[in-house]
Amino acid sequence: MLLRPCGRAIFSRFYSSMKVKVTVKQGVVVGRQKKLANGLEYNSFLGVPYAEPPLGELRFRSPRPLERFQQQEMDCSKEGSVSHQRDPFTLEMAGSENCLFLNVYAPKVKSPGTPLPVMVWIHGGGYFFGNGNSDFHFPGKLMEQEVIVVTLNYRLGALGFLSLPEEGIHGNMGLKDQRLALEWVQENIASFNGDPNNVTLFGESAGGASVHLHTLAHHANRLFHKAIMQSGTANMEWVLQNEAPAKTRLLAKLLGGGDFGGDTKALLTFLQSEKATPTAITGNTLKVLSPDERRRHLPFAFKPVVEDSSSPDSFLDQNILERMHKKDCHGSMPLIMGYNSAEGLAMVVKAKQKLEAYENDLARMVPRNLVLDAQAPEAQEAASDIRAFFFNGQALTRENLDNLVDLFSDYHFIMDMQHAAEIHASCQTQSPLYFYRLDYVGGRNLYKKIFQNEDLRGVAHADDICYLFQMAGDESEMRKDDLMVTERLCEMWANFARNGKPSPIWKPVKKPQGGEPFQLDCLLIDRELKMCTNPDGERMDFWRSMYRRYRSKCYEALRAKL
Repeated sequence: MLLRPCGRAIFSRFYSSMKVKVTVKQGVVVGRQKKLANGLEYNSFLGVPYAEPPLGELRFRSPRPLERFQQQEMDCSKEGSVSHQRDPFTLEMAGSENCLFLNVYAPKVKSPGTPLPVMVWIHGGGYFFGNGNSDFHFPGKLMEQEVIVVTLNYRLGALGFLSLPEEGIHGNMGLKDQRLALEWVQENIASFNGDPNNVTLFGESAGGASVHLHTLAHHANRLFHKAIMQSGTANMEWVLQNEAPAKTRLLAKLLGGGDFGGDTKALLTFLQSEKATPTAITGNTLKVLSPDERRRHLPFAFKPVVEDSSSPDSFLDQNILERMHKKDCHGSMPLIMGYNSAEGLAMVVKAKQKLEAYENDLARMVPRNLVLDAQAPEAQEAASDIRAFFFNGQALTRENLDNLVDLFSDYHFIMDMQHAAEIHASCQTQSPLYFYRLDYVGGRNLYKKIFQNEDLRGVAHADDICYLFQMAGDESEMRKDDLMVTERLCEMWANFARNGKPSPIWKPVKKPQGGEPFQLDCLLIDRELKMCTNPDGERMDFWRSMYRRYRSKCYEALRAKL
């Protein structure tokens, strides 16, 4: 795996490994008592099943709670399987359909009588790959802040997000897996000295978008009480699935099932049969993307959907932007939201391999909600405007890749996240929002190294994970600055989990007053912490001017809502 040689700087060491037993609703979990290199003792419970295995007729169905373990004592010394996927680094198939497991990390503290804040992590990966296991998500430094951390796996790809409402498959199974894990936390975390009334949900990329979707769902403020969205919000252009019914039927055809016409019962029977193996499903997933999706989208096919009104356990039943504009739908829930300074470093990897294609077709970078018809003359006009602003009217070359990174960052992440922050400030009068941009580039920007973009400026997509989490078993020393940023980030996240306020320096976003223009208060996280207003403001002003020009009616309607 490419990650292994890239300076695994972890500093956690497993010393003694005594068994420790905890009684939960489903039986007894048998974990391990371990110790970090700094002497902190903690208990880990790995591979705890939180649902019935979603196999056979339960494939594509909403998860079923696990009532009892099969044996009285469940061995939780090893992590469970990850969701079936193609490993993005080795490109080999990995994981299993039987993947609904979570991990609990509980530090031993000096005053055990006081329940600890709980932080539940949702991993990213475009709803197509990734996992919550400790090879990427060992919370050593977070545990030092005296919080309990829960990580989890949920169903991905078609297995987690295929939709066939005619047969009761309403989609969003992966999100409902996450919701069920939160219910498990509510039922059981007190047995681990966790406080079920102080649960913070946090996640990155698709995990961050998932967290945002949870905050907009009916179980917010009941199953969790604070939320952190890193590099992902629900309104980002890559989050929701397009043409879900057509994708389901095309997948069946690619798997050899033929055309089922209107016989949706036979279609579902085939998709749940042994003929449709997880490997075949995953292997054919990208083939369901349309030509326009291949040209203008990120390569993720099966994703969240707005559910049909007949769904009995709906997760998302309303247009995202309408839901976000609903007055005070968050109640008083505190939120953190933010992004990395060069998110687009992840996307520029493939663009570098076909720079000529982008040079000849810059219209592929025109936001889809800016010019709806990709073939319209306005698309070429907008592309010319983009070239003038980002590239000074020049051709795309390796010399201006930093500018292309900015364009990718805006297109896929920053525009929509800043818009989400503005909607929140205007519509959520009781909910404080803390906004950040991560600017620190150090020795732990692992994804920047993996993307082979160390010569370009900024913090890559997913680099923040490397400062919040570690890799289990890695004992190499950290650089002084890296350790400082890691401890500072973990302290702010844990402070927020504890009392809703990350740092005295970090001021929440001010609510707009009496028709004044919105100002985005933002913490810049680097070797020093400092507040600023309107990060990347010149680029955001450019995009606002584009929407005023090309979507004037739509733009004015949005402004009116704010």
